[in-house]
Amino acid sequence: MAEHGERDDSLLVSGFMRGLKVITTFGEGAARQSLSDVARRADISRASARRLLHTLTALGYANTDGKQFWLTPRMLNLGFSYLSSMEIWSFAQSYMEELVQTVQESCSIAVLEGYDIYYVMRVPTRKLLKSTLNVGSTLPAHVVSLGRIQLADLSPEELDHYLNNLELTPYTRFTITDKAELKRAIQEDGAKGWSIVDRELEEGMFGISVPIKNRENKTIAAINLTLAPSKANEEGMIERLLPELQKTAEKINRELRHG
Repeated sequence: MAEHGERDDSLLVSGFMRGLKVITTFGEGAARQSLSDVARRADISRASARRLLHTLTALGYANTDGKQFWLTPRMLNLGFSYLSSMEIWSFAQSYMEELVQTVQESCSIAVLEGYDIYYVMRVPTRKLLKSTLNVGSTLPAHVVSLGRIQLADLSPEELDHYLNNLELTPYTRFTITDKAELKRAIQEDGAKGWSIVDRELEEGMFGISVPIKNRENKTIAAINLTLAPSKANEEGMIERLLPELQKTAEKINRELRHG
């Protein structure tokens, strides 16, 4: 029997693991796939892919025209099950709405998973935005403030491992592409307790984020405000936004500590 915290492979269900791999093969640029496509992307046999795809179809999580397969909206139930199981989301929405009402900028909460952040809550302004970010959207963690402030909570060993295995892509002319420089930026954000990332993923994207911490003072998510870089550079804008964002995060943190 495995020690506490260690994985006991005898308890793993290989079929379920293959099923999850099949689900994750679908995404941007691969919304519809053939049986062969899924087998290749999931690195499983065609026979296994066929059984798993037809199981998903029978359960209503996928559909097919006989040649191609695609996921159905029922798949969202899995994500909503995760969201509803997290105590934070039951009260964070109202605090986010209050913040957006006050500052008139879009607010999001995201969690760090591996090399990406996943948006789990989002309250946009009524402005017409080009952004297509929604709950469930993912972005590379190191080029957005929501990710960088969570990376700052990693141990030195975890951060070094992350950086050693990270592929740095120059998304814009402002993207940090030197690992030593990125490490310094992450550590500086950790020391400050907040992160600003300006135009590193998209030239029209400026974000300011602070961490959300549980009762053990461990960062479990981050909350941010997103606005146009031109507006962010207006005199006094950050000095106005940051305290409001910090107050909202502290309200959520307080609920987590006493919940």
